[in-house]
Amino acid sequence: MANPRSRSDAAPRIAFWARWRRNSNRSPGGDAAQKQDSRERFHRRAPWVVGSFLILVIVAVLAAGYKDKFWDPPRAQAGSVRGITFSMGDLVQRIRVVQGITGSADLTTLPFEYLQSLLHAEILRQESESLNINVDDEFIEQAVRVQHYPKTQSGQTSDPGQLDREYRNNLQIYLARTGLSEQEYRGILEETLQRQVLYFQLGADIPDQVEQVEVAWIRLELNGQITAPEVIARLENESFAEIAQTVSVSAGYADRSGYVGWVPPGAFREIGDLLFGNQKKGQRPLDVGATSRPLFTEDGIYIVHKISGLELREMTNVMGARVDNLLLEDWQREKLRQGTSEGWAKMTFNSDLYQWVADQLDVSAPRNASGGIGSQPAQR
Repeated sequence: MANPRSRSDAAPRIAFWARWRRNSNRSPGGDAAQKQDSRERFHRRAPWVVGSFLILVIVAVLAAGYKDKFWDPPRAQAGSVRGITFSMGDLVQRIRVVQGITGSADLTTLPFEYLQSLLHAEILRQESESLNINVDDEFIEQAVRVQHYPKTQSGQTSDPGQLDREYRNNLQIYLARTGLSEQEYRGILEETLQRQVLYFQLGADIPDQVEQVEVAWIRLELNGQITAPEVIARLENESFAEIAQTVSVSAGYADRSGYVGWVPPGAFREIGDLLFGNQKKGQRPLDVGATSRPLFTEDGIYIVHKISGLELREMTNVMGARVDNLLLEDWQREKLRQGTSEGWAKMTFNSDLYQWVADQLDVSAPRNASGGIGSQPAQR
């Protein structure tokens, strides 16, 4: 029969009673010393515990700030078309293409304009099939070569292999300047080509000959140093052409003397009623030989001189391109309006996201000799 003292729980029981006797023999002074030692250990460790906690708080705050400033904005949705979304990072990348080409970017209007252009391009891409617009890889390759293939003079013999190497080198230099991959660049070219095809489709119905009026004008900047009353006063003693040569700011349609030429209806809508009249508004057109009072538009201040009345004339290339561009803008504006009203096109842009875009472009903007950032020259 087994000896009860040999049970397996004997060792733990002996250990327990040994500890009890040891603790019973301790003096009260020993307990006080132990408590004092515990307090000292606590005081030694407390600064480390508090310091570790503060470090964790600082790290958490920095992580939250990093997330708010660097992680979230590039991924924030800038816009969408039928579920295809564009991030703020996509928007910055597009504007940096302008920076890479021109060396500057006008931040007063460019972010919003490029956000709209992203939506316009996606709307056209989604509707290209219904519009019979087909831009394939071969079409895109031709466009790339037109832009970057080296030009040779007539009669000059060149090694095709050398030209191809120069072409690839030119393309790589351009990609480095704009920060685009070749695939991204070809995607942008596809959008451009689709827009060009639509541009020609919309202009195909414009007749070659339309009734036009012959005009000249003086165009002043809205915030320019020369005011409209000053020009009107000078017209009493000086010729229209002489004043135009000294004060008029061309927008690309008038020569130095202010002569524009033959203008068709719809080419300049803000002064269209002045040139052609408006029966609905009861407005008569400007008389032939008369000079208008100053007309304030978003594009500037116009003082118009009507040289000839309506005549059936050939549409010039300049005016044809002007009308075609306006038709394209109308199509884009109407589609975006339709999309936003029906909910399948959205834009998300606020002051905080605008500031983030501006900060990103400020970092990548080239600096001029004085250390400042180059500014986009105003188009005239």
